[in-house]
Amino acid sequence: MKRSALVLSSALSSALLLFTPSAFADVTLSMPSNSELVLVNGVDASGRDTLNLKNGINQVAFRYLGRYQQQGTQNQFQSDVIIIKFDQSDTQLSLSMPRIRSGSAADKFNQSPQVSLEDQDNMPVSFELGMLIKKGLQLGRDYEAEMAAYNLSAQKASLNIQPTTTSATATTATVAVATASATADTPANTTAKPEATNQVNVGQMLDFWYQQADEETRKAFKKRIENQ
Repeated sequence: MKRSALVLSSALSSALLLFTPSAFADVTLSMPSNSELVLVNGVDASGRDTLNLKNGINQVAFRYLGRYQQQGTQNQFQSDVIIIKFDQSDTQLSLSMPRIRSGSAADKFNQSPQVSLEDQDNMPVSFELGMLIKKGLQLGRDYEAEMAAYNLSAQKASLNIQPTTTSATATTATVAVATASATADTPANTTAKPEATNQVNVGQMLDFWYQQADEETRKAFKKRIENQ
């Protein structure tokens, strides 16, 4: 009898432990089957596995991957890179996206992605949404460098921090971040208006994207400036 009571007590203790706040150490994010990871907090990622994230602000970039049948033909759909930023602690989150069944639905999704984020109680969680878009040829993209430039901007899903990067191109972007920060912290700029600092960041981004562009795009850019 005593042994049975001991076993029951131990089982109850283990069950209670599962429901203590420590059970939700940091944040987990379950990715849907129709997604593919691209970046997590500015660093290359892949797959669609559940993510273990730190408490606080996190930024996840991913694509919609799917297929639909139209006029008897199977079509593959890969969306532009979607970015979400959220601020959560000690919780379990799940991300979901609708099923795409036609080409028009795919186009509509690319223009305005429908993404849902819920907690373990199926309650909606607030987040900021953005997109990482690059026009023209998509081969050989350096997503870390692109995100570094994106995070210099004032867009809603931007982290506004210096991402951890490894590639040479991305290092150029992080140097630009450091340069902008150092310029803003110098005594000579302590009385500068916020708009002036923003223009420094805009200049850094323009320099970065100009270096990434091909010759044809650079010519078009110069022509556009000359016609202003």
